[in-house]
Amino acid sequence: MAKICVSLAEASTADLAAQAKRAFDLGADFIEARLDFLAPAEVVKAADAIDKDRSVFTLRSKSQGGRFSGTEEERVRLLRKLAEKKPMLLDVELETLQANDNLADYLELASIPTLASWHDFNSTPPTEDIAKVITEMRVYSNYVKIVTTAKTVDDAARLMSLYRNAHGLYPIIFAMGEAGVLTRVLCTLYGAPYTYAALEKAVAPGQLTLTQMHELYEGLRSR
Repeated sequence: MAKICVSLAEASTADLAAQAKRAFDLGADFIEARLDFLAPAEVVKAADAIDKDRSVFTLRSKSQGGRFSGTEEERVRLLRKLAEKKPMLLDVELETLQANDNLADYLELASIPTLASWHDFNSTPPTEDIAKVITEMRVYSNYVKIVTTAKTVDDAARLMSLYRNAHGLYPIIFAMGEAGVLTRVLCTLYGAPYTYAALEKAVAPGQLTLTQMHELYEGLRSR
C-alpha cells in the first residue's frame, strides 16, 4: 500500500497535536507539521507535542508559499532547533540551504534526515531546468521534493518522466493544480516514498484528502 503523509496546518500547539492524533487514527502513515502556521514562539513547543518519528517538520518561508511571520534569521535559527529534535524528515527549501552554509553544514555533520524541497507556484518549467534543480539538491540530501503547478496534462506527464533520472534518490515529485491531481496519486507508483494528502481541508491546490487517497489506492489494488 502506498504511504500517505497528511499535511497539517494548525494555528495552535493543542490543535496540531489533536489533528496529528486524528490523522494517525484514520490511517495516515506520516504527518507533515506545517509549523510556519504557528507563532514563532510556539514552533518548538509544537514539535515536542507530536510523534517526531513519523513527522516531517516544515517551517516554510514566504518566498516558498509559507506563512512564517518572523524574520528569515529567526526562521533559520528555528530550523536548527527543529533539526535537534531529530524528526523523520526536516523539510528545508533548496534556496535556504544554498543561502545558509552554516545550517547546511550542521545538517550534514549531525546526520539530520533532510528533505530538500523546491516549489514553482506558477508553472511547470522545462524538464531540463527541473533536472538541474534536482542535481543541485543532490549536494544536500538524497531526499528531494519537487512541486510545480501543472496547467496541462502534458505538464503532469513531463513531471513524472523525471523519476527516470532520479537514481540514488528518494524523490517526491508531483504537481499542484487540477491538472496535477493525478500526479499526487501516481507519484508513489513511480518511486516516491510517500505522497501528501489533506485531513479535511486542502493545504495546497489540488490536494486530495486522506480518505480520497485511500479509496483511490484501494481501487488500484483491486484491479
